[in-house]
Amino acid sequence: MKDAAMTLETDIMDKADPAARRSCAGLRDGREGSARALASHRGLAALAAAAILVSSITFASAAGAAPRLIFFPFEMIDATQNASMYGMGGPMGLPTGPSDVETERLATISAALAKRIAADGRYELVPQAMFAADLAEKAPISKCNGCEDDIATKAGAEFALIATVEKLSDLLFNFNLYLRDVKAQKLTSVMSTTIQGSTDEAWLRGIRYLAERKLLTAGDAK
Repeated sequence: MKDAAMTLETDIMDKADPAARRSCAGLRDGREGSARALASHRGLAALAAAAILVSSITFASAAGAAPRLIFFPFEMIDATQNASMYGMGGPMGLPTGPSDVETERLATISAALAKRIAADGRYELVPQAMFAADLAEKAPISKCNGCEDDIATKAGAEFALIATVEKLSDLLFNFNLYLRDVKAQKLTSVMSTTIQGSTDEAWLRGIRYLAERKLLTAGDAK
């Protein structure tokens, strides 16, 4: 039918006078121009829709980005010793603080908690390499008079997590987590549990409890 219509139009054009042929040609050119304009409009609309979609995805990704958290490794506060200045206590001036075994255990539970935080995805952990120099200079962070906020700000973190193990006896320990809002410079949460036992298993059990029941529960940290 389309071919027949085109043939009929050609026959009419051949038999028409020059003025009529010019008029018909103008009408045909107008139809073709309209078709091209419509196609161009559709193309621009498609591009605009694609741009809006990309912008929406980008905005959603930015809005859903996890807040950055700087996690300061566990430090020990030895409540069994009355330490004097420079960490020396007792009549003989012997050093206080964690034993070699306890130092290794602090590193073990720090790594375990960091792994749980990373796996949870609620926070984006700041790599420790970014603040290792400041950590070495200012430690212990639990006694640095607010330096944790400065270090966190420098590392681009929105939250800071300070962790301590308070040694009450050779077999009794308090595990404490302090979550700070860096921009507001205020403490938002304190999380604690008491552990009985001086073994890797007992300490890791304490970390599991703090992670699952306190820091990484559904909703906000408690």
